[in-house]
Amino acid sequence: MSVTWLSIALNLVLGAIKVLAGWAGQSIALMADGFHSLVDLSTDAAVLFGLKIAEKPSDADHPYGHHRFSTVASLFIALILVFVCCALVYKSLQMLAGGFTLIPRGAIFWVAVASLVIKEWLFWKTRRAAMEQRSQLLLVNAWHHRSDSLSSLAVASAIGAVAVGGPRWAFIDPVLGAGLGMYLGFEGVKLLFVSLNELVDRAPAGDIVNDLREHILPTPGVVAYHAYRARRVGDMYELDLHLQIDPGATVREGHAIAESVKRNIFLRHPEVLNALIHVEPASETHLVGKGVSDVNPGRIADNMQG
Repeated sequence: MSVTWLSIALNLVLGAIKVLAGWAGQSIALMADGFHSLVDLSTDAAVLFGLKIAEKPSDADHPYGHHRFSTVASLFIALILVFVCCALVYKSLQMLAGGFTLIPRGAIFWVAVASLVIKEWLFWKTRRAAMEQRSQLLLVNAWHHRSDSLSSLAVASAIGAVAVGGPRWAFIDPVLGAGLGMYLGFEGVKLLFVSLNELVDRAPAGDIVNDLREHILPTPGVVAYHAYRARRVGDMYELDLHLQIDPGATVREGHAIAESVKRNIFLRHPEVLNALIHVEPASETHLVGKGVSDVNPGRIADNMQG
């Protein structure tokens, strides 16, 4: 929340400064970059909305919680990022085809450079927060900040080139704009598919799945498990599995073993929201008939001898 509020403040200040500087210095590119920063306030608002709603507890209408709202916010921001990049590429190609003029005045070059530095710093700060919190929503917004910094890079390059070499170098602006737009559009499409995959409950990456499951078999009393599944829910994960224990264990003992498994997972993975565990006996019928592939060799041998 704090890094997003910081983003709102910086976008508001930078947007206003770039629009005013572009108007005073006769730079349409800088004015457009300023309006871009002001429009980014909507994506920051979407992040705040997603994070705030995701924190709400479950209710009668949302018995599984509200974490999917952060996914919807991520999808919204990814769509805006793709749209902005397509518009940037289109505008750049239009300028290359139809001609353009850029006559900068004053210190607007340094305004563009300052915007580049600040937005790039905000990208890395937001990205670091996203990695620490394992937040897909913050990661999407971080890449949106990167689109701003690259947009400022194109503007600064064009203004600097014209200031040094004259109007004949003005083509640098649309060329850079087209190239950066295509690059960011590709990143935006990838983020878009990440959000869509989450909405259709696609399994997380293999390394994440294995990282979440590695604490099951070491738990005392666990013989084997199967039907293990995991899915991402907003910035959290849910998983369920069938846990197999000694057939002679009591219901109380089976429940205690299952609780130990959940406790081990929650302790090491705070990003896990919920773990649903079905307990069943580790009998020959269940072990063979269920096609179990995740077993503790020592415990399975002891169980079969018993």
